[in-house]
Amino acid sequence: MDQELDPYICGCIIEFLVRYSPDDMHVKKVIEAFPPLKPRPQLKKAVLLRTMRTEVYAGDVSEKILDALEKIGRIDSNQGLPIPDSMKEAYCAVALECTVKYLPGDTDTCGGKYLDAVDRIWRGRIQDLERSKASDLVFDQLRNRRLQVEAAATGDEDAVRSLSAINTRGYAIVCLRRYLREASGSMKPPVLEQACLKLGRLNLGS
Repeated sequence: MDQELDPYICGCIIEFLVRYSPDDMHVKKVIEAFPPLKPRPQLKKAVLLRTMRTEVYAGDVSEKILDALEKIGRIDSNQGLPIPDSMKEAYCAVALECTVKYLPGDTDTCGGKYLDAVDRIWRGRIQDLERSKASDLVFDQLRNRRLQVEAAATGDEDAVRSLSAINTRGYAIVCLRRYLREASGSMKPPVLEQACLKLGRLNLGS
């Protein structure tokens, strides 16, 4: 099959399925059946968006989404595209949920899992982004949340209560759905769809 199928055509088919097929398993089987590809940026972004959408629709919010958002941010930046506010808000909301879910109700102490999450996400991942100055995902709201998260890590009772009162998971899902709608709507149609539309116009004009 590797010798029979043109990689560009394979990429076009995969992009169309990734964008429009409702069946994750079918898409996975098609990708596995095709030869290895060097995907175009739009296909990479489409795959990342679908991966996020699958997780969000299952009601899950994990650090894998932070990875996906960072990768999409790099893809968009390399193409000269601005990082939308909805993406920044989604990133901040996911980072907060992936930390606060480990926050215990006891304000006298912070659990080890919470402190590990603060180290991993805020002092590691986000601090690295901020230091590199290479990502527009870092903005004022994210910086303010970091101060709040850090305060809770030191046992600040007001910070712990404030964070514990937020439905971080629900808010993260709302933000992610908003971003996914915006990101999907702003992408150019898949090459296969454009070709079909062009063919349809030609047939109508004949």
